[in-house]
Amino acid sequence: MGSRPPAGSDPRMRTLDRYVMAELFRPFFVGVLGFIVLMLSFTLSSFTDLIFTAGASPGPVMMLLLYTLPSVMVLAFPVAYLFSSLLGIGRMARDFEIIALRSGGVSVKRILAPILLGAALVSMANFVFNDVVVPWSNQRIKETKASLMKASLRPVIRPNVFFKGTENRSFYVKAIDPRTSEMQDILILDQGRPGWPQLITARRGRWLSSADTGVWVLEDGEVRKFGDTGHVDHEIRFRKLRIQFRMDNPMLGSDLDPAGLNASNLDKQISQLKKQGGDTHALEVAYHMKFSVPLATFAAALISAPLGMIFSRLGPYIGVALSVILVFLYYTAMQTFQAMGQAGYLHPVLAAWMQNLVFGVVGLVLMSRVDRR
Repeated sequence: MGSRPPAGSDPRMRTLDRYVMAELFRPFFVGVLGFIVLMLSFTLSSFTDLIFTAGASPGPVMMLLLYTLPSVMVLAFPVAYLFSSLLGIGRMARDFEIIALRSGGVSVKRILAPILLGAALVSMANFVFNDVVVPWSNQRIKETKASLMKASLRPVIRPNVFFKGTENRSFYVKAIDPRTSEMQDILILDQGRPGWPQLITARRGRWLSSADTGVWVLEDGEVRKFGDTGHVDHEIRFRKLRIQFRMDNPMLGSDLDPAGLNASNLDKQISQLKKQGGDTHALEVAYHMKFSVPLATFAAALISAPLGMIFSRLGPYIGVALSVILVFLYYTAMQTFQAMGQAGYLHPVLAAWMQNLVFGVVGLVLMSRVDRR
């Protein structure tokens, strides 16, 4: 009597693995493409300010959009794998293929094994991509923005919005003519000096640029200086006032921007900062996020595969609805724990990994339940 071949070498099991992965293949790539298009559309809406308000040329702005693609893809893979697992397993369950396989002696864990293996492979590939390609693309974004700002030297100004400038100044512009860039009803809060801030108001103004500097030319306004008691100490009226600024761009980020560093370099920067006695909470969270975000694909597979079986009878669209709900819950939890870690309320490791742990534990519990059915 011949011995039964191991499960891993059984041709029937290899056929099953290929069949299950083929079921995920199409929705996975549809999910990746859909998420990328959605996220890039949001990004493009913010970049249009550089074209129409800051006067940047469309070519470099389109390059910015292209350089944004790698960081979007890192987020797209977990979402797409969750989406494809829900739809693929849900379709197999609705067509009674799962029941047929279990009747043939195949356990739920063995049916889902190729999905988890695929999730592990995607997670590892996503980590390498996030550690090699994403820091490079983020550096290109920083350099492209710097060159755009030097070329236009015109700040992005939105009417009826307070915005922060350089040298500890805040600005408010009530209206701006998009054709002439002339501003109306301007307020500048200057906090660059000790004591109470200086308040500058003007009826009109415009922006002039020169090499590495920018100048606000204000007309028909007043400068109010406050004394130690907080009352107006003296007031100066002017017909024309020129205020010069350094052209630092807050959009560029600092030299120690985690987005532009891989995990190894960021770890070295954290160690050096710790030796100097600096606060490293935010950087430590960012370091661990470089591992947890790419590996979220595995956590997504753990929870989505059993959920696809449990809710399969509710129809094909339940997979889409569950995908939206789970993505919302995951990224809400991620942002919450990340903020707690950066503020020092949560250990950096927990702040980065908590959402993966929660999804993973819930997924294991659900998987054990469907396996006992």
